[in-house]
Amino acid sequence: MAHSPTDRHLERAELERTIKDKRRAVLVVNTRSRSGARAYAEAKERLAAAGIELDAAYPIRHAERLPEIVREEIAKGRKLIIVGGGDGTISSVVDHFAYVDVVFGLLPLGTANSFARTLGIPLDLQGAIDVLATGKIAEIDLGKINNDYFANGSSIGMPSIIGRATPASLKKWLGPTAYGLVAAVAFARYKPFRCIVTIHGEERSFEALDVRIANGAYQGGVLVASEAVLHDGEIVVHILKGRSKWALAKDWARLALSAPFAPGDIEALQAPEVTIDTRPSLYVSVDGEVITQTPIHVSVARKALLLIVPASS
Repeated sequence: MAHSPTDRHLERAELERTIKDKRRAVLVVNTRSRSGARAYAEAKERLAAAGIELDAAYPIRHAERLPEIVREEIAKGRKLIIVGGGDGTISSVVDHFAYVDVVFGLLPLGTANSFARTLGIPLDLQGAIDVLATGKIAEIDLGKINNDYFANGSSIGMPSIIGRATPASLKKWLGPTAYGLVAAVAFARYKPFRCIVTIHGEERSFEALDVRIANGAYQGGVLVASEAVLHDGEIVVHILKGRSKWALAKDWARLALSAPFAPGDIEALQAPEVTIDTRPSLYVSVDGEVITQTPIHVSVARKALLLIVPASS
């Protein structure tokens, strides 16, 4: 659905007035996310204390029901829907928020909470609710892979292998440590691949170890693309070049230590849209969940999401 920047700005202003005046919302929490089960009841109490009245509240045990509930509540004309969960939860419902006159409120209850980090939303429950009560509505770009919207980031290579192999139960009990355990096993069998990138009709090919596609700056809870912002109309692509998987281990270590990359290790590309293929075809992880395989077409959906962010942002 096409929206002009002026139309989206007017929608945002009208919704901001409505939400501040009425202070009503719907709460949808993925209770299978890392802290969702214990946070649901507490969130209801804290939202009430913040003066936000709930028209409906849903503790969702089965993640496949999340999109259905969100879609139904949007169809009822709700103006603010608060979603509690991790990056995978956001990714599963964000398509329904794209270019509609409803505001997304975020309670980060997941393992990595990369999207919340990018937006500057506090990771503690009370801090996030304070943002819902006192923040402002921002017009946020979404990424798009083929016909699916994504909020934060996508990856090809080890992150998608890890995401596909890490059980939800392990993430719930061990948090980020779960990814490390699965990564140690997957790393032993990992091989480099060829990555073919097409931008503005120009094709380039790389021997690659990892590909990160960033709408936001964080992936897996780690700052991976500081140049990626959610309102500039461009997607950032980082290609870790090389033939040795030990370069990938060094890459992860640099990210963990916030150390600079060696010159020539990373090919950094930035554009409104890009096509990416690999040899062999590989799985693609979007906001922590594996959804498709290469080849993919990546683009930006400008100002697609209306979302409450800190007033100081």
